Order: sequence, then C-alpha cells, then structure tokens
Amino acid sequence: MGSLPHGHDPTKIWSTLLTNRGYFGGALVLNHTLRKTGSRYQLKIMVTREVEADTEFMEAFQAAGIPTIVVDKIEPAPRDGKVNKGTWEKLAPWGMTEYERIVLLDSDQVILHNIDEMMTMDIGEGCIAAAHACTCNPKKLAHYSKDWVPENCAFTAANKRTGEPAAITEACPANHHLLNSGTVILEPSKAQYDALIHAMNTHPDVPKMLFFDQDLLAVVYRSRWKPLPYTYNALKPMRECHADLWRDEDVKVLHYILAKPWKSRTYGDDVVESTHRLWWEFYAEVEKEWTETFDEDKRRLWRDVVVPVVAQK
Repeated sequence: MGSLPHGHDPTKIWSTLLTNRGYFGGALVLNHTLRKTGSRYQLKIMVTREVEADTEFMEAFQAAGIPTIVVDKIEPAPRDGKVNKGTWEKLAPWGMTEYERIVLLDSDQVILHNIDEMMTMDIGEGCIAAAHACTCNPKKLAHYSKDWVPENCAFTAANKRTGEPAAITEACPANHHLLNSGTVILEPSKAQYDALIHAMNTHPDVPKMLFFDQDLLAVVYRSRWKPLPYTYNALKPMRECHADLWRDEDVKVLHYILAKPWKSRTYGDDVVESTHRLWWEFYAEVEKEWTETFDEDKRRLWRDVVVPVVAQK
C-alpha cells in the first residue's frame, strides 16, 4: 500500500475516471508521476459499478495504494429513443461536496513538474479552470467540425513569448470558447452539479456532442471558465502544430491524446510520437516497483491485470 504524501491535505484531491482495465497502465503512470513530482495531494480514481464488480481489478488498485471512489452511471435522457453514450461520469466530481477542490486529470497524462499550485489558484466563484481545446485538427479527421482549422484555434492567438492563453471575449472566434477536459479545476457544488445534469438532460446540442462532458462544460460554463496556459494540459500534437508556443521545459502536464503510448513499445521519432519515450521511461519505474517487490500478490496482479493491457513489444 502507498503512504499518504507529506503534508497531505484531505480536502483537495486529484481524480481521474476509469471505466475498464484498458487505461489502468496509464493511471498507474499518472499516479507515479504525481508522487515523483512531490505532490502533497492524493489521487483518488473514480470507478464505475462495472469496475467495482471486477474483484481482481479492485485488488490491483489496493496493491497500488490508490483509493477508489465508486460513481453511479450518468447518462443523458433519451432523445428520439436514442442516448448519446459516453463518459458522462466525469461530471460526478461536481457533486462530491465533501471536498473543497478537485482537479480532474485524464489517465493518459504524465506529470512532469509539480502542479500543486492548481489546488490554491483563484478560479472565481462558481467557475472552473481548464486549458483551451486545440482546434487545429492536424490529422484532418473528418468527424471534427469544419471550422477546426489553425486560424480559429485559441492557441494560435496565445502569447508565444509567455505561453499565456488568449483572453476569451464575445468577439473572438467561436472555437476560443471550447475547452479540453483533460485537466479541469473545480470546486464541488450541489447547485453546479444540478445545473450540469439539467443541461445534460435538456440542452438541444447534447445528442450530437462528440466530446461528451467537455462539450457540455463549454456550454454550461460559457464565459465562466478561466483559461489555463497550455502547459497544464499540453496535448501532444501541439508540439508540432503549435511549435512556436510549445517549450519542452515548460510543460507540466503532457497529454497523450489520440494514439496511446501503452498500445505499442515502438513509436516514431517524429516531433509528436517521440513523446511516447517519456511515458515508457516512467512505466519502467512502475514496473520495477511492482515486479521486484517481495509481495507475491502484487507481482501476480501485475502479471494478470497490468501486463494484458500494456503492449509487450
């Protein structure tokens, strides 16, 4: 079992959502890098009822020393008999009023520098903080909106010298109102949670939302969310499509959107895919911790729970 961080503050937590075993390797690396960078706050992983029912998987969380929070299913009301199924459970933290602050992270992220300042920075009452969505669409994915082009991307308008995000105004391109929910600072509130659930069940755009909670947050918190610098949620394609903004040494949270590093131990040496090397270096440290322990159960859980979901070659 892992020990509590030095100076642990139980009123504030990091959290991420897992709905199956597939992202467990990513979650272990996320937890490892939070510890490695000296965070004094604990990661608690939200799990669905399906995960809770997977006894061996729950044993693996315990072996990792990562507390879990079981969340009930969250799903929009049907529209014309259809439901937009997705990871709406990411809205659950807004209802966790036993905490003063929660910072949502994605399990396909690694922490490169201490980010504890996120637990105390001012976000404004009734507001959230997040980095903009990158809407350059460098891979030209057909299912993305047609206005997702570099000239409309908020990061194109960011301060290239300081990394500060562009201000959000009513005059800016519509894409500047979009956020990426890989990193979100929030202060739980029943009123805010109820407003989110009401919007999920009634807003006319919900049936066609592509990014689920992320799109809903952009609607509900329009003009009420604080833009964070890209460094708190550095989407890996930005290393290429926003090379004039990106500084390796400044990145605090690296986000492996699209292709996941744990899917293959081989990766390209191009500007974007070469970032996978970092993930595998951290994974090797986690692997050593689990496989060189005297705890036979922990070694078994590594073999049976982690190895099957992480590429072996």
